[in-house]
Amino acid sequence: MKLNIGDKEITIRKWKGKDKKNFINSLKKSNIDQNEVMRSLVYSCIEEDVALSNDQFKYVLSRIRGISLGENIEIEFYCDKCGTVFKKTFELKDIIRFSYKELNEIKVNNVQIKLGDIKNKEFYLKKIQEDPNYDFVLRIETFNGDDAFTLEDIEQKLDDLDIDVLTEIMKQYNEAKFKIDDVNTVTCKCGKAQAYQFDELPGFLPESWFIEE
Repeated sequence: MKLNIGDKEITIRKWKGKDKKNFINSLKKSNIDQNEVMRSLVYSCIEEDVALSNDQFKYVLSRIRGISLGENIEIEFYCDKCGTVFKKTFELKDIIRFSYKELNEIKVNNVQIKLGDIKNKEFYLKKIQEDPNYDFVLRIETFNGDDAFTLEDIEQKLDDLDIDVLTEIMKQYNEAKFKIDDVNTVTCKCGKAQAYQFDELPGFLPESWFIEE
């Protein structure tokens, strides 16, 4: 299955038995390796060698779940108007969407930044687990025409910018980058509508996966 993730198209497949086994085994370790978990559920199911941002990972995970186990997911809600507990069934493809706008260059005052693809996948995945802001830093290809710098150099360049300039740079990047859109309106039978963020989905993975055989 071909899947658009904003800046590129990737090829994904359904989960196989080995993916479930690797995922469960990774959770049994005393020190859980987050990247190992990510590989078992997502990266092993992508044909291309890509580095996904945190939001891209969540989106691709939802699409792999959809084609592997089905789109439908039932969620329980509580209405604080009438006190009713009710359930609704949704399709993952409808409640987990994304927004993205292509952005290759940022110009603010006398600062010009060119952006590109991630060069070192493993290093990128490690750093964004430490701090999601590295998603921006590690995409910088040139800073005012200079492409010869270390990570420490580029962090220093950004730290030395006037705060209004840095704020505008980050505003432009954050408005354009791949973002999960998972806020949906749910309406109770009493008529009250409320917006919910579907960032945690009970039943996303079957309970049977976590029962010792």
